[in-house]
Amino acid sequence: MKRAPYQMPGGGVHPVMERDAEHGEKLSEECSTNSATRGLGHNTTHGDRYVAEQSAEQRAKHSTPIDTEFGLQPGKYTERPGAYSEKNGSILWLSGWSMLPAVFDDIRRELPDFRHFYADYGSAESPEAITESVRRLALSLRAGEPHGEPCSEPHERAAPAPLLIAGWSLGGLLALRLASEGLAAGLVLFGATARFVRQPAEQQSGWAPASVQAMIPALRQDADRVLQQFRRQMFTKEERRDGLGANLPEASGWSVPGLIAGLELLAAEDVRDVMPDIRCPALLIHGTHDKICPYAAALEILAGVPQAVLVEAAGCGHVPFLQKERQTAETIRSWWNDSSERQNPAPV
Repeated sequence: MKRAPYQMPGGGVHPVMERDAEHGEKLSEECSTNSATRGLGHNTTHGDRYVAEQSAEQRAKHSTPIDTEFGLQPGKYTERPGAYSEKNGSILWLSGWSMLPAVFDDIRRELPDFRHFYADYGSAESPEAITESVRRLALSLRAGEPHGEPCSEPHERAAPAPLLIAGWSLGGLLALRLASEGLAAGLVLFGATARFVRQPAEQQSGWAPASVQAMIPALRQDADRVLQQFRRQMFTKEERRDGLGANLPEASGWSVPGLIAGLELLAAEDVRDVMPDIRCPALLIHGTHDKICPYAAALEILAGVPQAVLVEAAGCGHVPFLQKERQTAETIRSWWNDSSERQNPAPV
């Protein structure tokens, strides 16, 4: 199906708080876009047949009142709230491997009723530097003590709770780990997986370890070529034909050591055993034609996280929110409002 047009110091992480839409616009102006993409040859296969065989019962038991078919119609939108609501809280945005946090700018602009923070781990020196720095940031946000650039009104502080953690791809893997440690009031995952590399029996759910390991020397030799190839794999043939890749930030902004640290993290991290410990609501938005984190990985998270709901991005690749930022924001808001009402029902 065709998709519609549409460094904490020393730790490699730099958190920034956004106060309003204007700040988000400034961020996006600093990032131009292009469509330079090429092919990446790896032996990951998309589990279309596997996905088709998943039972309707598995999805039905995780039903949610929000639209489960991704692509809300403009007529269904309510007017976007215009100011931060303490009830909503904050969102910590964790981007994917080799991607700038600016990839989320348009979604953040559509969610002015939340405060926004992001982690930039592109200059990390090791996998441990990524995970520990992001953990420290989440802890400080939960305590209401954010670090980073001051907001436009310094006397205002971020609400200590609730904190939503939104992660895409590598960022989703980090978000799952943080949520299993009780650091998230809510979880939003785009194209996520609980285990990126898989053995042959599970190739429908991820990449072969050798494919990831082969990228490390290739990065040292020609990082630009590897990144161009990786970006191409993010999109379906139809999305590439429609030029969707032109909407991604142009430059990676990651150092080669940071790229290698990210790959090493993807190769080592496995949160499947701790998914039952995630007790907060979780929203999964996943492309059915994702070749980076195959759709089967989303079904695995859906089955393993107790309060998970899945929104299928039919026909989409690895970036289901791209050029669907308004729909994405509205889905997040609707899901979070519903989740909050369930957790804190109004007195009768």
